[in-house]
Amino acid sequence: MDKTALRKKFLERRRNVPVQEVSSGSQQLANRLWSIPAVVDAEHIMAYLAMPREANIDAFITEALHRDKYVYVPVCVTKTDMIGVRIKSLEDLDRGTLGIRIPKEPYVIVEPQILDCILVPGLAFDRRGGRMGMGAGYYDRYLQQIAVEKRIGIAWDNQLSEEMLPMAPHDEWMYTIVTPSESIHCYKE
Repeated sequence: MDKTALRKKFLERRRNVPVQEVSSGSQQLANRLWSIPAVVDAEHIMAYLAMPREANIDAFITEALHRDKYVYVPVCVTKTDMIGVRIKSLEDLDRGTLGIRIPKEPYVIVEPQILDCILVPGLAFDRRGGRMGMGAGYYDRYLQQIAVEKRIGIAWDNQLSEEMLPMAPHDEWMYTIVTPSESIHCYKE
C-alpha cells in the first residue's frame, strides 16, 4: 500500500476514536509517559497541542507544568518550518487556522538542541519506530536537529501498524512509541 492510501486508512482510524475515549486515553498516555525515566528526568520537553481526535496529551502537559518543567509546543512559521515555543498554561492559548490551539505571542523560542525529549504526534507508527505524518514534513525537518533517543512518538492504539511503514530517506525515526495501552522501545533495523 502506498503512502497516500495508508494516510487515508489511518486518518479514518483516527476519526473513529470515540470522543469519550479521548479523555480517558489522554490520562492513560500521561500515566505511561510519567513511567519513562527520560521523561521524568527531562527539564525541557517539547509536547504538542492535539487536534480533534488526535492522541491528546493535555493531561501530560498539565502535570509537566505542575512539576515545573519547561514545556514547548510547535508553531508552524512557514509552509515548511516549525519552531518550539514555550507555554506556561493550557488556558493561555489562542485559536489559529482551522481552530487549532496555538500559543499567544510574543513567543519564547527554544533551540531544538536544548530539548531533553520531544513528544511527536503521527498518523501512524510501526513497532520499529517508523512514523507517518500528515505529509508536509514539518516534524521530519525539525527532528533532524534532535537525537533519536530523545524522540517519543504518541498515538492511539489503533494508529499502530503491525506492518512496516514505508520510510523515505528523509523520514525520521522514533526511539519510543507510547499509546494508551503500551510503551514500545524501538530499534531501527
